[in-house]
Amino acid sequence: MLIKRGKVWHSRIMFDGTLHQKSLRTRNQATAVKLEAVFRTGLIKGEFGIIEARSAPTLTQFETRLLPHLELNTAPRTYGFYKQNLAVLKKFAPLASARLHKIDAPMIERFIQYRMEDKVTPVTVNHSLRTLRRILHIARDWRLIREVPKIKLLPGEHERDYVLSDDTVNNGTDYLRSTYPTSRMHLMFPFLVDTGLRITEACGLQKEHITFKDELPCSIRIVKGKSKFAKREIPLTERASLTLAGSLVHSRCAFAFTSKGGRRPLTRHYPSELFRTMRKALGLPSDCVLHSTRHTFCTRLGNAGADAFTIQRLAGHSSITISQRYVHSDRAAKEAAIGMLDLLNRPSAKV
Repeated sequence: MLIKRGKVWHSRIMFDGTLHQKSLRTRNQATAVKLEAVFRTGLIKGEFGIIEARSAPTLTQFETRLLPHLELNTAPRTYGFYKQNLAVLKKFAPLASARLHKIDAPMIERFIQYRMEDKVTPVTVNHSLRTLRRILHIARDWRLIREVPKIKLLPGEHERDYVLSDDTVNNGTDYLRSTYPTSRMHLMFPFLVDTGLRITEACGLQKEHITFKDELPCSIRIVKGKSKFAKREIPLTERASLTLAGSLVHSRCAFAFTSKGGRRPLTRHYPSELFRTMRKALGLPSDCVLHSTRHTFCTRLGNAGADAFTIQRLAGHSSITISQRYVHSDRAAKEAAIGMLDLLNRPSAKV
């Protein structure tokens, strides 16, 4: 109901057993009636708790609350990525001092122009835009703002989508085995292709997260990763099982893939360096990077007929949209689907 305190109207609404009180900041009763209706609608939609616009923090003020949250809920490299790009966003004074609800499409466009004046690449600008988008989505989830403006990434961002062929995998494995016989990279390389693990996930794989059958590894569990979706179980191919077993023979610690001596886990930098050396020796293009093993894994799943949800569960993608790009519907698959529909249409198929 409406209550007048002094010259200003206030609203008092009992909703789900809780009393909600709010100043409507108006002296006009007709206006107060309309504002209370909006307030009541917000309660019904579950929007109560969103702070008033004038109290929304600036981007700089939000940093003190945001960074501890990101550090706790993201992988170290991901946290470093967001922290670095948040610093870039704050260099643009209008954005740094803007209250979160005031960050809109025109301001974002001004930031883009500001960055492009420094002759940076589209991918560099997009890193900052992705960070800003994540920040605003968190602010919305915490009911600090009502909506997130649409943030469109710049075109021209080069995607490394190189797919490793069977011959490349075999030749690369042979090169690594003969050139670096004491290294575990010739075991890790085909293992990555057949599991799609991120390099940090492979380096952090521990023995306690490996399931065995007939004394050979048959599946692995990822218990921590880039996001909450990274937690997953992956059945192993025969090749992945044998390469993992070969690495375990040399391990003298809790980790599956270890450095020389077997007493320490591999760091992510060592496999990346060896992969670059292998790429140069085999004459592979610069688009072929260690992450191509993961892209190859997902592409092969798609070519084998796996649906997007299965690819997401095996790869640990944070969004089904990422997985969908690997799903291919070729002519044979379409004809087979229509063939099944045709069978259902036949009289003999009717019950």
